[in-house]
Amino acid sequence: MSTAVHRGAHADGQRAAAVLAAAAAVYFAVRKLVEGTPELAARNADRLMRVEHAMGIDVERSLQKFTLGHPALVEWGNHTYVWLHWPFLVLAFVVLFARDRSAYQKLRDTLFASGALGLVIFAVFPAAPPRLMPGFVGTVSQAERQHFVQYPASWANRVASMPSFHVGWTLVAAILLASTFKSHIVKVIAFLPGPLVAIAVVTTGNHYVIDVIIGSAVALTALHIVSRRSAETLVSAPALPQPAFLHATYRLRR
Repeated sequence: MSTAVHRGAHADGQRAAAVLAAAAAVYFAVRKLVEGTPELAARNADRLMRVEHAMGIDVERSLQKFTLGHPALVEWGNHTYVWLHWPFLVLAFVVLFARDRSAYQKLRDTLFASGALGLVIFAVFPAAPPRLMPGFVGTVSQAERQHFVQYPASWANRVASMPSFHVGWTLVAAILLASTFKSHIVKVIAFLPGPLVAIAVVTTGNHYVIDVIIGSAVALTALHIVSRRSAETLVSAPALPQPAFLHATYRLRR
């Protein structure tokens, strides 16, 4: 790779990182600004649990009770919750940027679109996570949540349980990452973070099953819309004019 090409790729990477960092900052700032009151969030959480009970999917307490009886499962759930979300998303962005720029753009636009809708939902329907409700235990410590970035707990919106983008975003990142590999084994490994995180957010007391379902539905719908628009853009794009020397080469070969 020539020096000029290398510098261009490096500049592209810096611009992409800056855009993602800015978008993340705006997302978390607005997410905190729209934080609802603890009382309303608790009432909404109770509504979610009643809906789950009617649907027969209220398995959070039984799953967590089983997990708490096995320290190894608690540790697994905590590590999965922490390391297979933001670190995995960063890894997916880096790999997709290097391997498949189209898939990278789909992941970026999917997160932007679903995140915008999520902010509206957080504002109008704040919901306390299970760990803040009676009968549940939050197994992930504040220190574990912060990774390598120390920040006050007050900076986070504690009642933005529904929908779960912890699951939805991990799932779409896993799908797009898996799509860039040819090996079936590697595809399966790349896809695993999605379902693993879905289990972990419930066993750690961070989300309800219905949060997982709606978070996945919102993210997958956004991915579908973004993919369709991307395909339509490719189909409708005009053919680029061929350089004159290519026409000359073609005539010489004939």
